[in-house]
Parts: sequence; structure tokens; C-alpha cells
Amino acid sequence: MFLWYLLDTLSRPGHTDFFHHHATDPGYTAWRAEADRQAAADPALRQKLAELDTRMAAMQEQPRARDYLPPDTPPTVALAAEREARDSGGGWGFILLLVLIAVVVWFAWRHLAGGRRTREPERGSDQPSGTSYRPDWFRVGMTFPIDPAPFVLAANVTHVQAPEGATGSGLISAEAVGEVTTDGVRWHRLYLPGGQCFFQVHLDAGGRPDECRYFSRFDEIVPSSSQEWAFWLDAAEGVIGWPEFQTKDNKVYTRVWSQGDTRVPPRVLTETLTSTTGTTNRERQAMLYAAPTGAEAPAPTTEYVLVAAADQGGQAWVELYAGIDVSINTLQLS
Repeated sequence: MFLWYLLDTLSRPGHTDFFHHHATDPGYTAWRAEADRQAAADPALRQKLAELDTRMAAMQEQPRARDYLPPDTPPTVALAAEREARDSGGGWGFILLLVLIAVVVWFAWRHLAGGRRTREPERGSDQPSGTSYRPDWFRVGMTFPIDPAPFVLAANVTHVQAPEGATGSGLISAEAVGEVTTDGVRWHRLYLPGGQCFFQVHLDAGGRPDECRYFSRFDEIVPSSSQEWAFWLDAAEGVIGWPEFQTKDNKVYTRVWSQGDTRVPPRVLTETLTSTTGTTNRERQAMLYAAPTGAEAPAPTTEYVLVAAADQGGQAWVELYAGIDVSINTLQLS
């Protein structure tokens, strides 16, 4: 179970290293044989194992340490009994072991459940991209772990606000789920509590996530007159759709949708939003812009600004979201 957990979290410090240092251990050899057997019928598992092999190949020339453990991992969880005895921690160690076993079992369950989910779409893998298929992992109330690193690194170079829980427990929940379509493109959105931020996921032709961006609202404007609305939506001069967009701190962003140096009409985003209270439909007139952050990887190198005009329930406003790219593997949706 510990090895399944490491495979699902390869990007975390020390997890790939454990596979490298223990590549010749009988326990790893037996686990890998079973993993390869399961991967024959599980494309998602094959992809994870391929990523592991790539990472291990890059470390091939590095020396190996037989007792290597990832940071903060007790020997009782990772090593065989005759080796863990040297590092026994008494009663507190036993309690910690029980807690860690619970965590490992939870991640193992996620792996097995994810394997079942990813195999189901294969039966209909000829389904074209953009259909209304909704994967099991997009559901109201779901919780999922995220890596806080992208949000910490983005704090000083973007307008992005980290989701609550990203730097604490690492577990966040989806308050609502949206399905957005525009110009033949479909995204799935996971709205976090409060509705001010969301993860936006795109699926490939096989129905698997291949792109994810995180957006958080950083400004809202309520125009009070037709003249003020014209500033945003005028067919000739409206800001939403202009080649560039400038925020209040004078940072300039370039239009992502529809390249060019003249204004284009905003895209109409049609969204079906599902929450615990039911399902509603809504529209936004929107445009996406982007600018380099000036930071070097692994910090986000691009910041997005989504500008959208809303008219709903007798009220109208303009909302601004800042966004960054987020690795699908980091989000751990499957």
C-alpha cells in the first residue's frame, strides 16, 4: 500500500527517490510485477508507471542507500520488520503508525477507485471530445488533495489567491460543479466553498483530464449606467474583447482567445451549474487574457485574467478572475 501511495504522489519530495534507492529490493520487485499486471488493463496506471520509469532513468547514475526513506516517513511504514526494529519509537511510534496506516489505506482506496473509473471510459473511447460525458470524479461535495507549492510561489507575482486549505491540510472540497461550453470547447469547473474560486479542467478525446487551470476572483465592478456598460461591452470599443486588458496596478495582459490587434466580440460562456440546492443555467460574456509573471519555473510563468460580464437574477456586474496553470498530477483528481 505504501508503494501505491508513492506512485500516486511522485511529485512530492523524496517519493521518486524511494523507488530509486529500493529498486533491487524484493518487495519492490514483487509490487512492480503486480503493478505491470494491472496496468495491462488500466491505461491510467500504465501512464503513472511510465512516468515513474522516466524519473528513475534520470537518477540511474546516482548511488543507492538501502535504508533511504522520504522525509518524515517512519521506518515502520516503509521498511520490512527486521529493518524497522532498529528505529522503533515505542508507544508514540505505534500510535503514529496507526495514523499513517490510515492515510496509506485512504490513498490506496483512491488508487483502486481511480483505476475503476478510468477503465470505464475505455469502453466508449471512440466518444468525441466535447460530449456531455461527466467523469465520476467531478461531483458536488468531493474532496481532493492539492499541492500548495504553485499557490505559494504565485503569491508575489500574480493576483491569484490560494484556496483555503491549500497550505493547511491540503484537502479541499467542491461546493458546486459546472460544465462550461463555448465555441465547441467544453470545460468542467470545480467551485470551492464560497464560489469565488474554481479549478477548470479540460478532457482529452478519451475523456481524461489533460489541462487544468485555477482561477480566483480578485475584483468585481457593478456599472451603474448604460455609458459605464458601454465601456465594457460596446461593439466597437468595449474593453471585453479588446486586444489588451490592463488591471488597476497597470499590468497589461494580451488576449488569448482570437489573436489579433482589433477588438473581437466576447465569447459567450454557457454553464450548467450543479450544487446541493439543484441545477441552474447561466451565461457570461467573457474574454481570456494572459501575461508572463517574470518568475522562473517551478513558479507559474503565466498569469491569466478572465474578464466576464454577468447578468443574472435581475442583477448585472463584471467579474475579474486571475488564474494559473496547475498540473493535473498535482491536483490528483483521478
